[in-house]
Amino acid sequence: MQPICKPAFMALFILLVVGWSQGGKSQSRKTETVRVSMASFGAIYYPHLVAKELGYYADEGINPEIILMRGSIATPALVTGDIQFSTSSGSALAAILRGFDLRVIYVTVDRPYYSIFSNKKELRTAPDLKGKRIGIPGRGDSHHVATSLWLKKYGVDPEREVHWISTGPTTATRIAALVSGQVDAITSPPSGTYTLKTEYPSVYEIADLGREVKMLYTGLAVAKNILDGRSEMVRRFLRATVKGREFYKSFKDETLRLTKKYDPNSEGSRKADYEITLEAMTKDGTEDLETQKSDIDIGLRNLGMRTSVPPERVFDFRLIGEGYNDLRAAKWKPSLTSKPVTK
Repeated sequence: MQPICKPAFMALFILLVVGWSQGGKSQSRKTETVRVSMASFGAIYYPHLVAKELGYYADEGINPEIILMRGSIATPALVTGDIQFSTSSGSALAAILRGFDLRVIYVTVDRPYYSIFSNKKELRTAPDLKGKRIGIPGRGDSHHVATSLWLKKYGVDPEREVHWISTGPTTATRIAALVSGQVDAITSPPSGTYTLKTEYPSVYEIADLGREVKMLYTGLAVAKNILDGRSEMVRRFLRATVKGREFYKSFKDETLRLTKKYDPNSEGSRKADYEITLEAMTKDGTEDLETQKSDIDIGLRNLGMRTSVPPERVFDFRLIGEGYNDLRAAKWKPSLTSKPVTK
């Protein structure tokens, strides 16, 4: 057998190292599909959509399959493993308090998005709504919880002193109920608020709940077994999400352009939605301990449960913190040079 000369040996060594390195890269770039639920395609979900459009998830080896579903459907799907992430963190919190092994791992917004509107001149404050009918999508949802917190803040008992009317999930049905006199006041998200302010001059805003109360509104929830067994995938998903939310915060016009194909609302409505979301976004995707405890207390009272649940049984913000640390260490910053992924 002929001995290998030193130059040839070095060339072979380099070839093997390069081949091993490239093989490792190809394996690390293997894309896995994860299913993510969203209740709508409004601005509160834009960070995820931006991260998808700019390839931030793809860079992390993740293909997010976005599924439109309300929290009442998403949370059972999370429990059964039919989806891996749910943005309906408020619904997930209620499930956790009932004993399901889920965790809230990220909070986009910790203030409710809604405003209270009426077309009755005499209704101007929370106490004015005593004995009145308030239109909401359904009892126990975030509209109901947020409005209840606001009423309590001003001394109104939300269970005894007002009448809750379930008008269904769409803002249009609530607006119709208000205009027709079926209800005295309604809750409205940003898109409906824009419509009400521009198209219904007789209707006026009683309260901006985002300025009045603080509560878990939306973020990400995951099953505990996924968090434990696939923590690296969860970390990569959160890291890409962080990139999307930081891009959102930095580049309004490009964010609106990238998300236009998802959100069917008017441009004026989308801009208003963007601004409200920007103002309400958490600083780093987490909630402070006081708000965590308040969220748990609210959830327990809504469920009629008298027990004690520690925050660590509900919230786990370790990986969102690590995601931010990773990007800081890499000195990553959002840039307009990012190109959308070609389909």
